[in-house]
Amino acid sequence: MWQLLLPLALWLGATGLGRAELTEAQHRGLQVALEEFHKHPPVQWAFQKTRMDSAMDMPLSAGTFVRLEFKLQQTSCRKKDWKNAECKVKPNGRKRKCLACIKLDSEDKVLGRMVHCPLEMQAQQGSKEHQEAQCSRVQRAGEDLQSYYLPGQFAFLKALPPS
Repeated sequence: MWQLLLPLALWLGATGLGRAELTEAQHRGLQVALEEFHKHPPVQWAFQKTRMDSAMDMPLSAGTFVRLEFKLQQTSCRKKDWKNAECKVKPNGRKRKCLACIKLDSEDKVLGRMVHCPLEMQAQQGSKEHQEAQCSRVQRAGEDLQSYYLPGQFAFLKALPPS
């Protein structure tokens, strides 16, 4: 049975049928993440997405939360030309592993963002808990905290009977 499934999986991966396309919100989140990445002063070269490892979007009351994990690779273009389709990936260019958490409102306005793209060899050394905490903060951006009842938010006092 495995002998039949393996060629089928390889064929699906090669033809692209095994890959899901990005939703509109995920595509917008990716654009916001790439813009944010290319704004940083230490970045001097344009980078291009080479692989999408995971993409998730979740509708919430204030908008849509998008979480993306993807890989970037350095191109031969300067960072100001990062949108240029003619920028080709350098085969030996630097590689980065990115985690991006983006919160978009109903009109695609950015409510919150967190983009973390360390070099691939440094990605294992980073604090995963710190990144997840930042991602959770982005997820809560713009949400009405009054609609959530937190422990200790209300206190009730029982009055003593009149004497």
